[in-house]
Amino acid sequence: MAFFSNLFLSFISTVCFGIIFNLPKNLLFWSGWIGSLGWISYWVTNYFTNNYGISNFVGAVVIGVLCAFAARKLKVPVIVLNIPAIVPLVPGGAAYMTVRRMVEGNTTEFFNYFGDVIMALGAIVVGFMVVKLLELELGFSKMRRKHYD
Repeated sequence: MAFFSNLFLSFISTVCFGIIFNLPKNLLFWSGWIGSLGWISYWVTNYFTNNYGISNFVGAVVIGVLCAFAARKLKVPVIVLNIPAIVPLVPGGAAYMTVRRMVEGNTTEFFNYFGDVIMALGAIVVGFMVVKLLELELGFSKMRRKHYD
């Protein structure tokens, strides 16, 4: 049951952020599913590895790959789908706890939460970077083919 509730809630949160970011209506469904699949891949990876960084990396790679394929199919820029789809992976709760522990003066827990936030954000950035590098190296980008041909 937790699997389906996670799938549904991540879909809803992605669609809501797509509405906030003024995403075109025909892309809300696609960004919602991409965000949901990214969150589920994070959730399953975290269940098996219990590693926050690896889970965020896998989720970011799944989102990056799905956004690249969907952007080509829907003929839109990749960033239009990436922005709302990445929202479920952003470590907002850990960032809040980091600031709270800093204000309370609890330095030990502050550095624990701060490390989690930095690791999650770094993993997300590296995941997107790996997807983009693979996309460029494998020649999926139209700009690269047009520029070098």
